[in-house]
Amino acid sequence: MISDFSLVDTAALLIHGFGGEPFEMLGLAEALESFGCKVSVPLLPGHGTSIADWRKSSFSDLTMAMEQEFDALVQSHERVLVCGLSMGGTLALHLGIVREPAGVLTIAAPVHLFQFWPPEFPDWRMPLVPLLKHIRPVWPTGSPDPKARRIAPWKGYEEYVSLEALDSFLDGMRQVKMGLSKLEAPLLCVHSPCDRTVPLSSAYAIMSGVSSLERRLELLPIHETVTKHHVLTTHEETRDRVQELVEGFALKQLAE
Repeated sequence: MISDFSLVDTAALLIHGFGGEPFEMLGLAEALESFGCKVSVPLLPGHGTSIADWRKSSFSDLTMAMEQEFDALVQSHERVLVCGLSMGGTLALHLGIVREPAGVLTIAAPVHLFQFWPPEFPDWRMPLVPLLKHIRPVWPTGSPDPKARRIAPWKGYEEYVSLEALDSFLDGMRQVKMGLSKLEAPLLCVHSPCDRTVPLSSAYAIMSGVSSLERRLELLPIHETVTKHHVLTTHEETRDRVQELVEGFALKQLAE
């Protein structure tokens, strides 16, 4: 990336995903900081501490925290970009709806994780979460695959998922999806066509739902068959390209 521009007057809010930690966004943070951009990579409420804390956190807790973080950045910077991975991308979309960021970048972001028509169920249990959370609120997910972790490093809650937090997220997703037409900021949507966590139809729903005059969908194919092709910010096949796309998007907004 040719660094003819400086991002000194620009801040970027980078938001990690469901159950994760800022670790998955650190590569992007370093890249943007090299252009002089002020970067904030907060730990989301309920994350990075304990499963008990995660169970108590709701999607509204997350949106409130990110709104406060965005407002703090706006106080001292001419423009603020928002970028998120997975659920972090959903939160970035929320900020694009309720605030006025200079740009919104989503990476493998969901506005739905399943749909009844046309039928799409990456995980058949997902529609049952509102019921299952009362039967088994902390659901075991098994041990992580060491090979998958080498290919796409990740840090966060291991072996269990809070169905209460997931149910709140599913409801939050629906609210964000219904509000997409209010998002007018420039948008870059990055997705893998073979993502086995967030269906590609979610990216198309984002692209068709927003009112942004400038919107771009970038599809990043992945060839290995070990991971779920989801953590694009650290995946060995996509992380460099994601970094290039984010840098280019940020510099383009500055140039304009």
